[in-house]
Formats: sequence, C-alpha cells, structure tokens
Amino acid sequence: MTGSISKGFRQPTLNELYRSFRIGNVLTLANENLRAERSTTGEAGVLLSAMGNRLYVRSVGFCSNIDQPVSNLTLTSAPSLITRQRQNLGRTRSCGIETDSQFRARTDLDFSAGYLFVDATVRSFPADRSLEGLKVPQVARNQFNFQTRYSNSKIATINLQMRAADSQFDDDQNLFRLAGFVSFDVFVSRHINRSSEVYLAAENIFGERIEAGRTPVLTLTNPRTVRVGLRFTLGSK
Repeated sequence: MTGSISKGFRQPTLNELYRSFRIGNVLTLANENLRAERSTTGEAGVLLSAMGNRLYVRSVGFCSNIDQPVSNLTLTSAPSLITRQRQNLGRTRSCGIETDSQFRARTDLDFSAGYLFVDATVRSFPADRSLEGLKVPQVARNQFNFQTRYSNSKIATINLQMRAADSQFDDDQNLFRLAGFVSFDVFVSRHINRSSEVYLAAENIFGERIEAGRTPVLTLTNPRTVRVGLRFTLGSK
C-alpha cells in the first residue's frame, strides 16, 4: 500500500504576466494581476508483484484541488477573432485513477500497459458561474497506452507502442471538442558493432488524424512520420 498528501504552489510565469500572443484567429492577452496557484493533492494505491517479479502492477487513486489555476478565459468570440485572457479560474478538481503494469514474458520480451481516468472540472468560479461544472480544457477523460519490446543484441531491438485518448475540449466554455484518437508507433534498431547502430522510427504509422486545436480553426499534430538514422556511441570499448 502507498499513500500521500501534499500541498504546493506555482507562481505565474513572466509569459503569463506580460506576454500576449496570437495564433490564427485567437488572441490571448497577458495579465499582470495573476496570483499564485495553490494545490492540495491526496493519493492512495497498491503495488503488486508476482510470478517471481515478472509481473508488476501499480494502481493509484488520486484527487487534486487547485485554487486559482491560471487558465485562458474567453472574453469575446467572433468568427474573425476570439479574444482570451489569462485569469485565475477559481477552483478546479481533478480526481481519477492511474494504473500501469509490466509483464516480462522472457528475458528478451516484455509487455507494458497503462490506463488513466481523470475527471477534471471547474468546481467554483464566482466571476462567471456559467463555467462551473464544465470540463478543464485539454484533459482527456480516458487515456490508454500499450507497449511491447523485444530486445536481442544478436538480432534487433523492436518497440511497438499504441496510444489512445478519448475526446476533450480545447476551450474554457467547452464549445470546441477535440476528437479522440488511436495512434501506433514503431521503433527498430540493430547494432552494426559495439559503437554504432542503425535504426528506423515510424510515428503514427497508420496516419491517424490527431486534433491538437480547434478554436475554431482545426490544427493537427504531425501526420505519419518516418525517420532512418545511424547512431554512434563515443568511447565504447
């Protein structure tokens, strides 16, 4: 069993205090009157190992309350320009569970998986009650990852990874929804000698459309990306 309770704070950055910026049709204003964020977090969980330490499982439940979190709040919205300003967003609460596991099938083959559920909402904001109960932007409710790794110095190292997340909102008013996605990556490398190896890395190998922004102009993350290279290790014997 494991558990902890902690408190912390974060001062606004210089960018948040003094730097305004514009991306597409969204103008975000700085705010020199921002106050520090303060958080109270509690968590409890279990750690298990079995099968001669070949299987490892960790599961943790958590809840975090943040007072005065810095967020981009919408002031005005028009088709040609959305104006936002960094403001302290009352109080938010993020509660959920995180689980990860690893299974070593053989000395050269292992599997790992992780799942995160988080419910992040605005609990209190007297300056604008319409935001209370809405989801915190850019936080997916469910996230999952899976990875398998094969490593044999005489053959190759092969990593296959899957990442998935469900939909989330891109704005404080929960008007612009980002679609969920499932993406696969693969990495393969082979040693040529003790000091060098050749590798192939492919990200988002099926060309999944992953939405990064929608305010309201849609912004996508990188499409299918493939890299081939040669790595050298200096000083190897």
